[in-house]
Amino acid sequence: MEKKIAYFQLLKQLDSGKVETVYHFTGEEDFLKEEAWKKIVTLLVPEDLKNFNLDFLYGAETSLDQIISKVSTAPVNAQKRAVILFDLHKLSDFSKEMLLKFLPKFPNSVCLILLSPKLDPKVKKAKFYTALGELSTTVDFPKLWDNQISAWITNRMRMYGKRFDGNATSILQDLVGSNLADLAGEIDKLVIYVGESNMITSADVELVAGLSRTHTVFQLMDSIGERDCQKSLEILKGLILAGEKPGGMIFWLTQHLERLIQTKELASPSTSALATLFRVKPYLATKYQNQAPNFSLGELEKGLIFLYQTDVDLKSSLMPDNILMELLVYNLCHL
Repeated sequence: MEKKIAYFQLLKQLDSGKVETVYHFTGEEDFLKEEAWKKIVTLLVPEDLKNFNLDFLYGAETSLDQIISKVSTAPVNAQKRAVILFDLHKLSDFSKEMLLKFLPKFPNSVCLILLSPKLDPKVKKAKFYTALGELSTTVDFPKLWDNQISAWITNRMRMYGKRFDGNATSILQDLVGSNLADLAGEIDKLVIYVGESNMITSADVELVAGLSRTHTVFQLMDSIGERDCQKSLEILKGLILAGEKPGGMIFWLTQHLERLIQTKELASPSTSALATLFRVKPYLATKYQNQAPNFSLGELEKGLIFLYQTDVDLKSSLMPDNILMELLVYNLCHL
């Protein structure tokens, strides 16, 4: 019989000190997966003994012999050790088959955590995963919905003994988006910023998260729409200094232009219609409404071509990334 638990059940078990011998983490929320396996490692392996009692393996590079060798190694000055296997789906078919035969003989002195991405329904029903479900504890990490993300933000603030004032939670989500790793990073900054204060206000969020990825893309598109090349290049410089990767900026700018095209093609859509279509807050939907008239469809399509070409050049050109991004912004300002 399959042993499957939800993410929140796993956290309750770990809080009580209960750790299973074999876990299978699957699903889309990689950030939550990482936090979960790190929590297990913290429970089992003292910091000064991680070199001896913690191993990382990768499916595409790992054979069954290596897995058996790691899990069979006795822990050093501890009761248990941990082995993390990433990309389980990339393990060879032979190694998967042999792994199933080995798991029932698994030593209690180790915790093995197998990680895989969201599995296609047909793949889930495959013989290997069906058998694995009976031999391990499966924990699913599905993508969180917007309302779940709001609750996640609130709970994370409670971990620090902080709480949000008014609509600070929704503002943070509007500015940063739904990526949990990004949200966690902004929350950490907010906690440091407010210091001993237990309350985080909307003004705090707007100040600290004001240079977040999503917000700055709107700023960049606003200045591009105004054909203000100097301002656009200043915003780009700020993004680069903040550590934003060119590939990430290309992704968000491309998504932004595609949504502007959809906005224009819908012919005066309502704010609520756009918010539903793009799965964003009304505050962001109005941004698309305001920016769409600044471009013709032809200009937006030309902009997508510039974005595609820059993406190709970033992967193949000898020209520095910052120069390529500056050329991109210049071209978008002069569509």
